Amino acid sequence: MSGSGLDLTYIRDSPQFDSLIWIGYAGQSDGLAISNVVFDQYNPGRRLPIAMYSASYVDNVSMFDMQMISSSTNPDRTYKFYTGKAVYKFGSGLSYTTFLYSWNNDSSISSSYSILSLIKKNYDEHRVLIRLFRVNVTNTGDISDDDVVLAFVRSRKATMNGEISPIKQLFGFERVSLAVNQTKEVFFPLTVRHLLTIARDGTKWLHPGSYDILIGQQHMHTLKLYGQSIQWASKRHVFPSNENI
Repeated sequence: MSGSGLDLTYIRDSPQFDSLIWIGYAGQSDGLAISNVVFDQYNPGRRLPIAMYSASYVDNVSMFDMQMISSSTNPDRTYKFYTGKAVYKFGSGLSYTTFLYSWNNDSSISSSYSILSLIKKNYDEHRVLIRLFRVNVTNTGDISDDDVVLAFVRSRKATMNGEISPIKQLFGFERVSLAVNQTKEVFFPLTVRHLLTIARDGTKWLHPGSYDILIGQQHMHTLKLYGQSIQWASKRHVFPSNENI
């Protein structure tokens, strides 16, 4: 039990332990919550909401450095930028059963999109839908259980206009309850804001290139944006003069 990440390597690597339950500060009912999970009375979703680093991480980062991206006093932060080996990754977790993800989208729909056509739809990046992705989730185990499906997007470019791209970025999650051998469909809308790169000066940019869609750890699809990089703003969009279409 902790309020943040801990180095749990000694438990993870010990032959005396088969599994580990981590819980945040759950209040007066934390004991009951843990027992319900141990005796399979409740499935908490088993998705770690943070990344857990080794104890040496604190020796490599200054408490005064709040940057997400590496610097002389910072070895990167969070699943978006950390390139080291985490003790437990963001989204990790075990289940009492197994699940299978399968792609359920029309292959005839185009996977290439013009940046110019996207900015003409709306100035609000939250509302400009690029595509709605559909995924089938099947319980392939022996007991009924819940699964929390995580959807990530990642750019194939390590840098864009000199800015470091996230390794990957969560753009959706859905919890689904499944009986044995049951299949359900979940939906993940991808909007412009999920593909924006935030520059060091705080401006938002939409860049051309290839973007991979991952469901859990599985690479499911790749979409492409073509055209000119733009600075996305609430009232206007800026086209840099040194960018080529």
